[in-house]
This record gives sequence, C-alpha cells and structure tokens, in this order.
Amino acid sequence: MKTLRVPRAFRLGVAALAALGTAAALPAPASADTGPGWVSGWLGDTTIGTAGAPGRTTLFNLYSSTDAIDPRATFDLSGLAGVATASFPDWCVTEATTTVTCPLPPDASQDEWDINGNVPIVLRALPGAADGASGTIGYTALADGLDGWAQQATVTVHAGPDAIDLVDEYVDGFDTGDQLAVPVALLSAGDRPVKGLRVTFRFPVGLEPAAYRNCRYGAGDLLSTIVVCTVGGNLKPGARYEVPGGFATTVGPAAIGDKRIVQTVAPAETAGPLPEGVTFSRRDSGQSLRLRQVARPVTVIGPDHQYASGQYYLRAVHGAFDVAALGAAATGTLGDTVRVRVGLRNDGPGVPDGTISGDRPTHFVFTPPAGTTVAARPSDCSPWTSEEEGDATPVTWFCTQPSPVFAAGETFLVDFDLRVDGPLGSPGEVRIPYGYPRVDDNPANDTAPVTVS
Repeated sequence: MKTLRVPRAFRLGVAALAALGTAAALPAPASADTGPGWVSGWLGDTTIGTAGAPGRTTLFNLYSSTDAIDPRATFDLSGLAGVATASFPDWCVTEATTTVTCPLPPDASQDEWDINGNVPIVLRALPGAADGASGTIGYTALADGLDGWAQQATVTVHAGPDAIDLVDEYVDGFDTGDQLAVPVALLSAGDRPVKGLRVTFRFPVGLEPAAYRNCRYGAGDLLSTIVVCTVGGNLKPGARYEVPGGFATTVGPAAIGDKRIVQTVAPAETAGPLPEGVTFSRRDSGQSLRLRQVARPVTVIGPDHQYASGQYYLRAVHGAFDVAALGAAATGTLGDTVRVRVGLRNDGPGVPDGTISGDRPTHFVFTPPAGTTVAARPSDCSPWTSEEEGDATPVTWFCTQPSPVFAAGETFLVDFDLRVDGPLGSPGEVRIPYGYPRVDDNPANDTAPVTVS
C-alpha cells in the first residue's frame, strides 16, 4: 500500500469566520492512494437548528487526479439516527437506507492536474432532537484500485433563535468624499423568531459611519470605529431582512487602498457582552436603523450563507496622501560615534492601512554616509549586505514600523549610532523603496539626505 497523500490545500473561503457560526473545526481531508492516481474528500462539521428551523446545506468537496478511475464517495448516515436527516442530489445513489454513493458532480471543474467538485448535502433536524444533540456522517473517498480512508463529520443541533449574515460584496470605483449605502442583510435561521437583533460593525480608518438613534459608537483598535446597533422586530424563521437604503457611510479623507467593513448579526437575547476595550456613546440623530422583510421564508439555507459575519469590501480607494522621508545631520571626527535620528512622517490626509493584507506599510531603507559604520541599530531595522557576494558588512538597513496603520501627522523615527572610521564622503540617505498602497502624491520627498561632517 502506498503512502497516503493530500495533493493540495483546500480553499476554505471564509473559514476565518467559522468560529462565529455554523462551520466548526475542520477534520483533515480523507485521501486514498494505493493505485493509479489519487482521490480525496472533505466534509466539515455543521450546526443546524432544531425541527422548525430551515435546513442547512453543507458541501462535501470531492477531488481527484485526472487519471483516477471512477472517483466517488460513499456516505454512512447511520450515525445521524434520531438526530437529523441528510438529503443528497439526484445524481447520487442510495444503496441502502443509510448508505449513499456520489460520483464527481456534473459541474466538477478540471485543470491539468486534478478534478474538483462539491456535493451539496441538505441537513435537517428530526422532531425530538434537542438542543446539543449530535450525530455523525461517515464518508470515504475512493476510486477503482484505490483503498478508501473513512472519516467522520459531526452534525450538532442548536435550539433557539439564530441569524445568518448575507452580505459578501466587493465594489470598485469609490474615492474620498463618496457616499456609500453599505448593505445590511440577514436571514433568521433558528427554529424560533429573532426578537430583537444586534448588528455589530467594524469600520476601518477612513470610513465614516452615519449616526443612528439606535446605534452606539466607539473607537476600536487601529483607528477603526466600532458600531453596535439594536434593531427591534420579530424576525420569522427562514425569512430574509434588509435595511432599506443600507447603512450610510462616507469615504473620508483618511481612506486609501483596500477597505473592508465587517458586520456581525446575532439575536439580542444571545448576543452576549459588547466588544471588550471599547467605550461606547450615542450620537444625536433623527434617523433609526430599521429592518424590513424582503422575501418569503425559505425552507433550506444555501451553502453560500452559513455565517454570522459578512463583509463589504472596497477595492483600491485612491485617496490622497504624502509620506515624507526624514533625514538627519550630525557632526563628528575620525573615531567619534554620533547618533542620527531618521525616519518617516505621514503628512496625510490618507492613512496607509495594512490590516487587510497583513503588510506593514511604514518602511524605509537607510544608507549610512560614506566613511561611517553602524555601531548600534534599532530593533525595528534589519541589515542588508552589499551586493558583492561574501561581503557580510551591512551597507543598507531596512526599517519597518510594527503597526499596520500609519496615521496622518504621525512620525516613525529610529536612532542609528554611526562610528566615523574613514574619510567622510558622500551623504547617506533615507529612502522609501516602494509606496503603500501605492506611490504617494509627492515622490520628490521620498528621499532625504543623512550627513556627517
């Protein structure tokens, strides 16, 4: 028997939000590899409402190499007894009351190396299945000549009201001064109505939320604004609701680059405490955030809507900003050690923000003046060696501010101790090697001299 293998990583989409909702910790993918090619499958754990709640659709991912013969998956549903039912597409075959076999889906995609497709499975709680009841779905991915590896996914029942956020939107073409109508949409997903809803928003720096009477506002981390709104109403199970006209938001002067507004919905009775570390206050307003039902209740929730959190993503806000390099001048003679303070200043109004990408937008390259050597350097700077192979003497230093946000008016300064050990010659420099999220509006001040005389 050959060694089991997993050919490539799964694309988990919004798995980072899974802790907020229905999809729980994920098991390792099942893989079989004993003959020609390989085949693998994966099914995540799922939480469903008790009887009376809409059914939930979960996806089983089946993928194989192009040379695998008749790739398929078998499912053992006996572990769901007394807990839930599982419905499969009509191109799957029920071989016994609790055994189902599914081939690759008709719409499976194929590339040079493999074939990949999803099998939708609709899960519904059985009458009498109480809150916290759980069962399992066993599954095995296999193909002709390939031994299968059996795994399980857990299905857990949750009683009470529940809500799913439906917003996942990407937009382009906005600039500072523009007005946004941020969509707010949700589905009542539990077995009982949602009596009062809490919606929590995180607006990144540069996006300015409008004031509503039924919302509270506070300063979050990294210059963000946290907004918590409580909306009354009796939201029927399976029904979809929206805020007419969306949540009014202004693209402020601090906005540049990509921006993401995250929103999370929860029944007011189970929403828990307010976000920690934020002091909230209300703003004067003549308007309230309200919900209206926009569609008849559904009996099954689709696979794309499974989480309590959603996002509204703005791509490439151009904005305006200017980050200036700050050089220095010092005086010293041969043998002296002098200190220079160098860095950057954000003259605004835009605020470079790397919270989405994970980048650190504030960085520069420091080159000491000729005739000097760095005797002590700050912890935020790392050396680069010269281009000559084998020369370990650093001739430039790359410095990065730890924070992913560089506020307008803020400076990032570091101290270098320079030893004068030779004839003083050409000046050094502070230079911005590349702009973030783009080249700023005044490239002329992206370099500044550093002199020792």
